[in-house]
Amino acid sequence: MFLMRFMDVSHVSTLRVAFTPAHIQLTCDGVYLALPKTRTVIGVWSLQDLSYKPLELVGHGKTLTALALGYVALNKLLVSAADDYVIVWDLQKARQQVEKGEKVRGRVIGTTLGYVRYCALSPDDSKVAVCTGYEIVILLTQRECKVAVLEGHDGPVTAAEFCPHYTATLVSISEDRTFKVWNVCDLTLVYQSPILTASPFLSMAMSLHDPRVAIGAADGMVRVIDLTDGNDFRCLHQVDANKIVTKEQENRYLAQAEIKKGPVKVSSRVPWRQTGRFSEGQDEVGSGPLVEAGSSVLGLYFTYVHQDSRQTSAQSRDLPFLQTKTSVVSDLLTDSPMLLVGTTAGLVRVNARSLDACQYIDLQDPICCTSSLESDNKVFNAAGSIIFGQGANQQMWCVIGSPFENVVHVLKWNQSKEKERVSSLTKSHDPSHDLSLEDGLSGDRSVGSPPSRASSVQKQPDLSVLSKASLLDDSPLRADITSKQKENKERRPREYVSPTKKGVIKDNQPLTFKTKIKSSGYTTQPRTTMFQPQTIFNGKSRTPVKSSPKPRPVQEYPVQGSPPQHLTLKENVAERPTAVSAIAVSDEGSHLACALANKSALVFSLPISKKGCSAYTGHNHVVSDVCWSQCGSRLITSSEDKTARVWVKGQSEPVLVFDRVLKNTRSERKENPLFSKEIHFAKFYFMDKFILLSSVNTLYMYKYFIDLNKNDIQRYLVQSKYKLVQSWNMDSQQVTAMTAVNSFLSYIVLCACSNKSIELFDMNVGQQVRKMTDVHSRLVHAVCQNEGSQYVSHPSGAYDLFASAAAGDCIKLWDLRTNRCVRRYEGHLNRVHPCGLAFSPCGRFIATGSEDKCSYIFDMRSGTYLHKLQGQTDVVSDVAFHPLNPQLFTSSLDGRIALYNNR
Repeated sequence: MFLMRFMDVSHVSTLRVAFTPAHIQLTCDGVYLALPKTRTVIGVWSLQDLSYKPLELVGHGKTLTALALGYVALNKLLVSAADDYVIVWDLQKARQQVEKGEKVRGRVIGTTLGYVRYCALSPDDSKVAVCTGYEIVILLTQRECKVAVLEGHDGPVTAAEFCPHYTATLVSISEDRTFKVWNVCDLTLVYQSPILTASPFLSMAMSLHDPRVAIGAADGMVRVIDLTDGNDFRCLHQVDANKIVTKEQENRYLAQAEIKKGPVKVSSRVPWRQTGRFSEGQDEVGSGPLVEAGSSVLGLYFTYVHQDSRQTSAQSRDLPFLQTKTSVVSDLLTDSPMLLVGTTAGLVRVNARSLDACQYIDLQDPICCTSSLESDNKVFNAAGSIIFGQGANQQMWCVIGSPFENVVHVLKWNQSKEKERVSSLTKSHDPSHDLSLEDGLSGDRSVGSPPSRASSVQKQPDLSVLSKASLLDDSPLRADITSKQKENKERRPREYVSPTKKGVIKDNQPLTFKTKIKSSGYTTQPRTTMFQPQTIFNGKSRTPVKSSPKPRPVQEYPVQGSPPQHLTLKENVAERPTAVSAIAVSDEGSHLACALANKSALVFSLPISKKGCSAYTGHNHVVSDVCWSQCGSRLITSSEDKTARVWVKGQSEPVLVFDRVLKNTRSERKENPLFSKEIHFAKFYFMDKFILLSSVNTLYMYKYFIDLNKNDIQRYLVQSKYKLVQSWNMDSQQVTAMTAVNSFLSYIVLCACSNKSIELFDMNVGQQVRKMTDVHSRLVHAVCQNEGSQYVSHPSGAYDLFASAAAGDCIKLWDLRTNRCVRRYEGHLNRVHPCGLAFSPCGRFIATGSEDKCSYIFDMRSGTYLHKLQGQTDVVSDVAFHPLNPQLFTSSLDGRIALYNNR
């Protein structure tokens, strides 16, 4: 599949320079462009019209090596460096001097510093960092003063930048494959990284939205480092630009290949290096194979997005519990900045929040020219240097220096047209979208197919978890099942049969003189060795006393509180270590259920104490999943013994066993086979009206009826029943994860498949309505919806968010309505074992397990983890939030449950 090409890219002008610009630092800020017009003369062009004569600055006596523009727009400063001087120029003052016919003079701030490879100004234009050799020299812009010399790199320093969020922070990179963080006010070294790669670092860029820096290497890897205080300067994300370029080139040339008559040619080369593969506009005669340009990262840039402060009143049409004051969904769906990556082979536009590649521009493809002097399209083949700049109205500029000629090419990227295009597509999805969401779509564009995909996206059905559409007449959700009521007949007294009378006792007549017999006590819940369950009985009967439901307290979840991070309790679920596959907290927050590998499920009463728990045994293999009903009195478990069982609190035996595909009747067994494979997932759905099961690559939806009446004589007769409503087969080998909302009515069901895709089903129409392909680099093992809680309210858009995770990959946050990834979370260790996910009831945090015996809590807005929770002694397999209190439950593979509080 191709990356979408909505952004208009055009060639504006070609400017000649004094020498090859491949080994010189050029500069462009979206308003001005500074280049070496001659070896010692600087030319400053205005990007409003490049045909005007540039401003010439004369002051150096040796060849220019580095140019840098300042950040302050009122008095724009330009720093130029050569082997003789480092000079600061005031461009506004210089233009006034030229108009008056005076000689332009700059301010010399450094003398004979040697070969200057890179220079950068601080955000307030008061300091200049000059990279010369193995050192960084800090100079002042107002006078000639050497503030400090920073040394410590073992290779030539390639770049250094000031952090716009912490003005005293300076980050430097070097060919020694490390980066260092300095404090230029205290003149101290804050952090020194280890060797991160085998290739030298070449470029870097600071983000204006968040305190983070992107570092590019010669091998095509881009690493995003977090500069926030207290986060230990950890690596947040990694982008493999070489992989993106290679995949895009391969897909593009495979699409252009045509089947020709004659023998089939088999080649061991990669597709774009095979003979007969030609780019657009090339002739076959005399062209030969294409040249691979490489993927060294030459330039990086974070775009800046001006957020719209407008507020929408669309929430007034929502339901009363859909409020906006307790949710951060508006912050999640705002405009996303872009990370522009310039390589020797092409340009890549990456979403800075989701790290999805949005566009690729191959420099070997012809680019349209807007200049009237140049009618032919331009083909650059390769780049020697790349710089980016952002001007007014978010207009992007790209300057490409040729590695073989003394010219630079100026490109313009028109983002406004893309924004209008994407906004129209967004409005076609759902007219009730917030304005922040409509505006936020302009920056996010995930990997897709050729340009014809735009029409297909527009034709996709409107999807939302909170759908306002009514049930269709033939909807599978209209299926229902009821019990047959027995006819009321007058009961006649049974006649006593004496031994003297001739008679035969009927088969269905109990061998007792009473209608019922006394229970032997086998129906009570089994005891465990660690916990001592206590059951309250009536004084006359051994039947458990049914307590009247207590009134639910009027409480709210503390949405502005801190996340749980303090370990307060850790318990073993059994005497011997047994893996906990999954955990679940009931909707009212009174019980915690655990699926264990010892063929059982445990239910703890909250708060957890050592008095006892309820054990549910009956499976013949590992219990893989556990789920509570919406009412909180029923529990469903799925197991690798090819069955799923429904349990009721207070009864030790299951009230319903799913072992056959169609229904649980004893007739028609040939047409009603047993499940052939394991049932990995089982969920209550549509507010307990249906039950969803997944086995192999099939999703099943059942209607069911549970009979709670107990008859000790006819215990073997099953009164509860189920019947298949509909089933759906996936285009994969197995369903690896499944999720559906049960706390309120929703038509949407999500299934993750082994082919790295997520399929969305609309149960109102009873069919698959969307398929998201290549959502992760490996198969998805966890999908979690933002279901919220009955103790907190969210806007309608918050319920359309869901997260997915894959082993060996990251956690991604998706928006159901737009079919796009909006955030990406990394930092935890997940390579082999499936680790669970959970949304906090406030909708601000995501918790996940990890293989480093810790659990992580991510801030949904920042994209990085806030806390690393320690205390477990093995892989954390699953996590679950309490619906009312700020508490987090975690489980591990060695059979321990841990509880974390926020204080």
